[in-house]
Amino acid sequence: MKLKSFLAITLLIISFTATSQASKKLSKPEKDFETFWTTFKDNYAFFKLKKVNWDDTYKKFRPLVSSKTKEKELLEIFEEMITPLKDGHITISKGDEVVYKVKKQSAFLDEFKGTENKLWETSFTTLENNGFSKIKGSGPIFKNNYLYNSAKSNDIGYIRISRCFGNLESLFDDNKEKEDIQLMLTLFDSILNSFAETKAIIIDMRSNGGGHGGDLLASRFASEKRITHYKSIRQKGDYENFTNPEPIYISPNEGVRYLKPIVILTNDKTASSAEDFTISLYQQPNVTTIGTNTSGMMSDMFGADLSNKISFTLSNQRYYSTTNELLEDVGVPVKIEIKNTKKDIENQYDPAILKALEVLK
Repeated sequence: MKLKSFLAITLLIISFTATSQASKKLSKPEKDFETFWTTFKDNYAFFKLKKVNWDDTYKKFRPLVSSKTKEKELLEIFEEMITPLKDGHITISKGDEVVYKVKKQSAFLDEFKGTENKLWETSFTTLENNGFSKIKGSGPIFKNNYLYNSAKSNDIGYIRISRCFGNLESLFDDNKEKEDIQLMLTLFDSILNSFAETKAIIIDMRSNGGGHGGDLLASRFASEKRITHYKSIRQKGDYENFTNPEPIYISPNEGVRYLKPIVILTNDKTASSAEDFTISLYQQPNVTTIGTNTSGMMSDMFGADLSNKISFTLSNQRYYSTTNELLEDVGVPVKIEIKNTKKDIENQYDPAILKALEVLK
């Protein structure tokens, strides 16, 4: 028995040494390819859902990479590998610049590409025509949009949360993220305090692509601690190897809170942390969701690094509803479906806003 053990250990050492030597012989482009493919193999959550065979992907693209492969060519190979996944949480960055982001299909984007700001103008005009004050922007500006837009009538408040971050650099720096979330919450609490005398609020999350702090924003509207959804995390091994679904809770904020009726407006560009906000409040009896389902892009972004300051992200979590339904690509469902179309701009009224006012009145 001892001899067999000795032989087994010797063979293991020889095998490990040979593997290590083979690994050392890999060029930088080849090592980067192996790291990229293996990180997805061990962590990506949706190969089955996306109907992508990742082992076949390796067989197809690995022969294309050698010591002579230039960085630009390697990035193009990576892009071709991940495009079929159609997952908006997959990105490739060079330093702080996102050089590639997988495009996720959006009916809203297809309808309003290039005219989205005109829809918001239509929304704000609809509010003013129904007794609301002129829209007031607050918070940092990104792509010509304030973080928050707010207005109120005698009875109802309106807040458009355009994104779930104040400053872009906070998405790449953990310390700046904490500061940014605090900025978001401070400004948001100020708006809610100004709505103290209203009887209801419309929260417009349409086209909010996410960021961070969505669940903390939602805590301002929570009446009690409750389960909102479940989450499981991909583990190494089999492609379907996940942790057991863990219940996720929302707890009421200890400071500012608003517990009167709420309407949340969403569409299929309401994504990531904006979906955290929506699903955190979905079960509450005083909350109505109007519009179309959210994007279904809910996982946190798992990140890894390659050489030359190249990094990438992917989805490594599965979100489930309280009734055990997978929410990826499905999104948080609306209770009242209203689709915006280009005719809304021509007609100068927003049917989602009008439906929200009808529900609240």
